Amino acid sequence: MMAQPVNDSTSDGGQLYEAADTDELDPGDFEDAAEEESPKVDGVALRPNTLIPERGITGFRNRSRAQTVVLVGEQKTGKTTLLAALYGLFCKGPIGDFEFVSSQTLYSFAERNHLAMLSPDRAAPATPRTSIAESVSYFHLKVRQGEVVSEMIISDRSGETFEAARVDTSLMDRLTELALADRICFLLDASRLTKIETRAAYRRIFRQTMRALIDNDVIPKTAKIEVLVTKIDRVSREKDGRDLLAEVTEYEEELIKEFGSKGLAFQIHRICALPRANVKLGFLGMNELVGRWALTPADSDISPQPVGDALRHIDRLPIVWS
Repeated sequence: MMAQPVNDSTSDGGQLYEAADTDELDPGDFEDAAEEESPKVDGVALRPNTLIPERGITGFRNRSRAQTVVLVGEQKTGKTTLLAALYGLFCKGPIGDFEFVSSQTLYSFAERNHLAMLSPDRAAPATPRTSIAESVSYFHLKVRQGEVVSEMIISDRSGETFEAARVDTSLMDRLTELALADRICFLLDASRLTKIETRAAYRRIFRQTMRALIDNDVIPKTAKIEVLVTKIDRVSREKDGRDLLAEVTEYEEELIKEFGSKGLAFQIHRICALPRANVKLGFLGMNELVGRWALTPADSDISPQPVGDALRHIDRLPIVWS
């Protein structure tokens, strides 16, 4: 890809939420933004290459076989930064064994990356947050590994919306992207996880977010689940005599023990999308991330299955055919 591509409850069983969780919550405006008409040239509607809106995702999925990746995370956990990094890395060439083929949301990818690097005198890259007033929308990416071409669509949802659903579970039905998910990624901010001022509250909140989605049955049984530990560059060095990576490892083990005991199968991966606190660390885990996300869903077996001790002759036919 060239620089301008063309195309708690708490673990001890205590109170699940605190009053402070709702006091500072901004409910925002959940009204859908007005639809924009596609530009036309000689009467032909041109694809805007902006985000795929919620109203258009079903049609897109009917036309294209793609893996749907849902990013779950509260404010400033690195969702938008991760999307910007995907574009930036593909601008420089392949990511691992995967080459860029095309994207129907190329403009939005480029916009995220541009805003992350806009100010030349900025001490560190930064990206704008997705607004709570925006409904869910989707990025699209088509990649190639050898002769195999695969597509993925990645959800883009405001972190405040997940915060609201965690506190008020009646809002779970707003998270419509979860029902479409082939893969659900919970983003875990390693910086907040280890910062003395935030670690206690953040550890509790992250667990509550996972529990809220699992206990309210909004995660498809077939979806693969992973925890993405972001901002690893900020904890890659010791601070004030503390081994921050060891603290991250300890929390990861707590998550595996707690949710594994409930039968939840998931994997934990560490990534660094935009290294700044430790540039030598590089773009950690991005090659493997693209490899997981590019996995094409397996074909569903729609053949009729035999019925044991079938009473009707028509139900015995699959046994005869086999």
